This record gives sequence, structure tokens and C-alpha cells, in this order.
Amino acid sequence: MNTPIEISNLSEYFDCIKQITAPNKSYLYRGQENADWKIQSSGYRRITHEESDDEFGTKIELFVSYLIQIIDEVRLNYPSTYLEMSPLECMAHLQHHKVATGLIDFTFNPLVALWFACTEHNGNDGKIFVLENDSDKIEEITTKEKLNQDLDTFFRNPQTQWYLWTPSLDSNVVDTQRLTRQQSVFLFGRYEITADMNMQEIVISHQHKELIRGDLEKMAISEITLFPDLLGFFERNTHAHPYDLPTITTSEGGNL
Repeated sequence: MNTPIEISNLSEYFDCIKQITAPNKSYLYRGQENADWKIQSSGYRRITHEESDDEFGTKIELFVSYLIQIIDEVRLNYPSTYLEMSPLECMAHLQHHKVATGLIDFTFNPLVALWFACTEHNGNDGKIFVLENDSDKIEEITTKEKLNQDLDTFFRNPQTQWYLWTPSLDSNVVDTQRLTRQQSVFLFGRYEITADMNMQEIVISHQHKELIRGDLEKMAISEITLFPDLLGFFERNTHAHPYDLPTITTSEGGNL
């Protein structure tokens, strides 16, 4: 990977994106609130979250077996919802509801990635990853036949191919409001993005996160606009979520 570039405001971010991207190419963006985190699928993190002496190949086998197991289990126990879905569609639906899967979220929108990178996380710096959508390295899922293939085809590929999939706008698999607002796509096939993908990295120091988030809200990039679905409403209103008390005025214009 390339040497990270540090930015402190929106203007610097725009300049940086312009510098590291080419106008005739497509790019994928991912923002993470902790700059130290690797880009790994949540499913792989789940099975390797504890120190283990298992060999790498054993972990990969366990990872693929885990993905197949959760799809088999949810289809068996909830057939009315999942039986007619392809394995990938099942996984997308599960990921939307916070299940650890083999899918890695990216976006086509650099501002959306910046918003996620500016989420507060124990005083940690945030990071945006910029990945060229190179057809030589990433195969896009564009047909129903390809979508319907089993998970072994995608995750046990001896060429360790990356795949890119955007659910259709009339999909019943994920909430398309969130998908559309975030310009989301799923990257999958390998468990982790490594240096051979030649990503660019942009770092946001933790002390600049709040200011940048405020500027993004002025551009309609906020929690409410990015998570407009019912699940987003639930998540915004848990007991642990920060609440901004609105100013309530009387009919005479005074504050209550």
C-alpha cells in the first residue's frame, strides 16, 4: 500500500481525491473509524477474533465453512424469507441486519466514506481507503446466473478472485433506500484486502473528525440521510446513542 496522506478539512480532502484518482477510471471508497484496522470481512474477524495457533489454511477453511453454515441455517429455520434467495442474496440480507458475513462494504461516493471515517472511536484517527475498480482484479457480478452460484465458487476460487456486486434497485434483499443513499457496493471473494491491490490511504486525525462531520452535514451527508430506513431509525434511538436536544419554541418565540 502507498504512504497514507493526512488531511484536516474538506478542502484538503477534495484536493487529495483529485490528486490520487484519474478522471477516466472508477474507484471504490471505504471509511473506517480506526486507522489501525485492516480491511477484513466481518465473518473472518468473527472466527479469528481470538489468538489462535491454527495454520492459515485452516482459518480460511473455517471461514468458508462458517459462511456456508450460516446460509444453510437461516434457510432451514426461516424458509419463507430466505429459501428463494441465492446464497449471495442471503448473505447481503444478513449483513444488513448486522450478521458477520464474507461481504465487505464499499461505496462509490468519497464523501460517504469520509463520513464513516469521521465516526468517533475512542480517540482514534480515521482512515479512507481508495481502491481502483480494476476489471483485471475485480470481476463485477452482472448476470443472474453468476449471482446464483454457490459460495464455494466465490470463496474457494484457487485464483483468489475479488468480486463486486451491487443489488438491484428493486431488490427485496436489502433496503434500497440505504443502498442508494450510501451508493453502496459489496466486495468479496477473499477475506482481506492486501497490498497487492495497491490502495491509496487517507488519514483523518481524531481532533478533526467533529469539524469535518459538521461540514458534511451541511452537504446533506449525515446519519439521518445515510440511514433513512426503519433499521436506521432503531439504531439512532437506542439508549446509548447520543441525542441532540432540539430547540423548542413557544408561539411567542421564546425557548422552552
